Amino acid sequence: MNEESGFISTGAEKLHYLQWGCGRRLLLAFHGYGNDARIFIPFSEYLSSEYTILSFDLPHHGASKWQEGAKLTRQEVFDLTAAVMTKYNVEKVSLLGYSMGGRVCLSIVESMPERIDKVALIAADGLTINFYYYFLTRTWFGKKLFKRMLEKPKLFFSVANWLKKKNLVNTVRHRFVTNSLQSETSRQFLLKVWPGMSDIIPSPTKLKRLIKQYRIPVSIFMGEHDRIMPPSLAKNFKSGIDTVQLYILDKGHLVFDRENAQQIAESLL
Repeated sequence: MNEESGFISTGAEKLHYLQWGCGRRLLLAFHGYGNDARIFIPFSEYLSSEYTILSFDLPHHGASKWQEGAKLTRQEVFDLTAAVMTKYNVEKVSLLGYSMGGRVCLSIVESMPERIDKVALIAADGLTINFYYYFLTRTWFGKKLFKRMLEKPKLFFSVANWLKKKNLVNTVRHRFVTNSLQSETSRQFLLKVWPGMSDIIPSPTKLKRLIKQYRIPVSIFMGEHDRIMPPSLAKNFKSGIDTVQLYILDKGHLVFDRENAQQIAESLL
């Protein structure tokens, strides 16, 4: 497999990407929280003859050069997409997103629906508005609280335990959050990544209207046992849209692996 590496500037920051394949169609891929561009390597085997694949390291992930406090904005995502489409001389682009990367894909769909070929979403964030994320990253009080909780983790864990006790957050999400924030390193990582991606919150209502209007083929793959992004989110999103196909696999949040990568890849062919 031929692999190339490069950077694309977004304002003063730089997103790193890996490129596979030499197909006439263009596919942009965006990973989830804590992953990097290499997570999509299993798909290149099935897509590289049809697509040129650019898999990006999101802010503060992989080899991307991103300053603390800098946001990836919706306008920058639009400009980046338009720039690579011009570079590779394509009229339309396909998108592949896992978890947090699903929000990036949906933001691109929202900003240029007429230029979208196909979309594959895997355990995707962005199918609905996450109240907690919006509150902690987009409101004045929430941002203050978020920073304080991560700087004073005892407060964070007290709030998390209270939410679980009141059944406002399920056991799996509670365990995932508390386990992943035990160390200072992981807390600082979250403190950079969540605010850095907070401008990328698409409108599900607008997206559904645009997908129907432009008849965009969207394939959504969810894990039956996923409690972070449960299948019900995709079922609600798909309702009333005949170009959206939903596949529920016998998986948790890590929906794809080498065994089912071909099935997911075929949705883009």
